Amino acid sequence: MSQPWKSELLLRLTRGSCVAQVLAPWSRRVVHEVHAEGSIGVALPQALGALQEGGAAPLPRQARLLVPDELAYLSLRPASADWPTAQREAQAHFVQTLGRQDLVVQVVPLPGHSGWLAAAIEPADLQAWQQALAQAGVRLVHVELALLDDLQAIAGHVGDEAVVAVLRDEGMTLLRVAGGTLAELIWDRCDTRAQRLVEQRLLAFQGGIHSSSPEPLWLVCRSAAQCEPWQRLARGHQWTLLSREGAVPPAAAASDAQSPA
Repeated sequence: MSQPWKSELLLRLTRGSCVAQVLAPWSRRVVHEVHAEGSIGVALPQALGALQEGGAAPLPRQARLLVPDELAYLSLRPASADWPTAQREAQAHFVQTLGRQDLVVQVVPLPGHSGWLAAAIEPADLQAWQQALAQAGVRLVHVELALLDDLQAIAGHVGDEAVVAVLRDEGMTLLRVAGGTLAELIWDRCDTRAQRLVEQRLLAFQGGIHSSSPEPLWLVCRSAAQCEPWQRLARGHQWTLLSREGAVPPAAAASDAQSPA
């Protein structure tokens, strides 16, 4: 259970890095942040060690961890189901599609209560994160999905009919919004540095290859720096660039003016 009156440790994992933030009580303002590179098994302990060495106070006793899309099996569940039903259906879905009964399954509501996002996580990964934190004297109290965090952050920008592509280290998560509801989710493993390949896959998913009026597309980047190389393509296709840092590059602003809200 979250304890807002206590400081908290927030860990954002990717395949190649870990960002660790110490959050203040109540306000959840970031009071200390470190960034470590490397595989999760290397970066997570390094980030915790750097916080311990550089902080004036002991580490918070509780932690939240954001899991990247690459480390979770994701599925959409209908809004018509209540939580127990959605949880049972998600477990059955992952057993049927993956042939696994040992996965750690969780179901969380999507923004606007438009449905459920189900995720299955490898138990070995969860155990490794718990052990790394325990060695630093921290208890893992929440495992959350980076995708849900992104969706909550961009919910006010994306219209009722849209395609959203969230860039990750090892691919991208493609989402289709129809009637204000998240209707489709696909994980596309690819090299996101290969712009021509990504462009073709985005156009195919958007319908821009065969349609003269495809759905508006939002391309979500981790930072303004990651947005930078996509500005030319965004202008050419009238895509909207969104940065989680909040700084929108000029190309994205121009695209915003041509995209429906």
